[in-house]
Amino acid sequence: MDVTTTHPKVLLVGRTNVGKSTLFNRLAQHRKSMVFDREGVTRDYIEETITWQDRPFTLIDTGGMCLHKRADDITQRVQEKVVRLLNDAAVLLFVVDGKNGLTDEDRRIAQVVRKANKPTLLLVNKADNQRALEETMPEFYTLGFKHVIPVSGVHGIGIGALLHTVVAALPEHTETVEHKPIYNVAIIGRPNVGKSSLMNLLIQHERSIVSDVAGTTREPITAMTYYLNDLVQFTDTAGVRRSRKIDDDLEELMVKSSLSAVKGADIIVMMIDASEGKIADQELKLLFYAYEQRKMMIVVFNKTDLLDEYKRYTLEQSIAEYDFILKKLPQIWISCATKRNVTRIFNEVQQVWQRCHQPFNQIQVDELVKRELTNKFLYHNTIQLKVNTVVPLASPVPTFMLKVNHPEFFGPTELGCVENILRKHYDLLGCPVRLVARED
Repeated sequence: MDVTTTHPKVLLVGRTNVGKSTLFNRLAQHRKSMVFDREGVTRDYIEETITWQDRPFTLIDTGGMCLHKRADDITQRVQEKVVRLLNDAAVLLFVVDGKNGLTDEDRRIAQVVRKANKPTLLLVNKADNQRALEETMPEFYTLGFKHVIPVSGVHGIGIGALLHTVVAALPEHTETVEHKPIYNVAIIGRPNVGKSSLMNLLIQHERSIVSDVAGTTREPITAMTYYLNDLVQFTDTAGVRRSRKIDDDLEELMVKSSLSAVKGADIIVMMIDASEGKIADQELKLLFYAYEQRKMMIVVFNKTDLLDEYKRYTLEQSIAEYDFILKKLPQIWISCATKRNVTRIFNEVQQVWQRCHQPFNQIQVDELVKRELTNKFLYHNTIQLKVNTVVPLASPVPTFMLKVNHPEFFGPTELGCVENILRKHYDLLGCPVRLVARED
């Protein structure tokens, strides 16, 4: 979702593995919920604004409800979040499995749904299996809901009737306010580094479920908040481990969704676990991945409250080892546990954005680069490489076209030399710099 709205909320609810996320993906145009043949894949809710017959509403996909007293801590917290969402919803879409029939868990959830006293549509999913549907359909009518709609999220059966009934059930008068975020900030890092805790602190709301269990967040979770007069969208991502430690198809899907979130973000907050006293290999790989995607970046060292003197020393040594890239990025030392320096992230995010959008005077940039290169000649074998003109280009990140004599010989070393000149004279901390060599 890329706007804040006061659209009425339409909530998908039901037990695990009945196809809520598949239905969400069928209805949603942009945001996709993770679908995997395993119970409890969806934990945090995701949402997208949908318009049907000129009536907008916010569709929300939730984690599966589980009313067993023996449910684990994460399942119980998913349950609590769904119950809170019930109170804010305008319409409920109660999803059941038409292939496998009515269960005792469905009946328990039906009682909770009825207590919410909201317009409710009972969606009998997996209606593509006609023989099974004929056998199970009478069972679902016993739940007592007025609207019982056979649908198939996989094949699109009944989606038109569903949307028509949803719109008819919406409140007649809803005020709509839309604001686009200035930029999207993705929080990335290894599992259990504190990404979800940081997200919740920044938006001052428990949007992401926080647990000591690594891998609690499974798909990108977005939320928006204001900083001064700017609306900022934050995205919490699943933790990324080293590829050889990933032996589960679900985790592989989680990693892909996190890397996709990086590509869709404007600014990356790279979180590093300071308590380990070093920068891990996987953290470096993530950092380089975001850097290669030419994203604005901030490095955040979390869990500094757990640093002793020795680990602080070894961490500083690790930072010095990778100074060639870290010196280009703002670094903030925080503790989500004590909330130390967390609010500094807002200010740094805004400053990085402003640095990347600073104006560049073509005459000044051109003269600067050529003057600096008179003291440091560039060569390819015996051929002197010349930069004849530097032209700033309009782009989301600082981009410069270099008109040169031999563009084929301007590789990473030569372009890096020009980049260092620009960084020396302009405040580009946290900003990617893109250089394009063209023949003059």
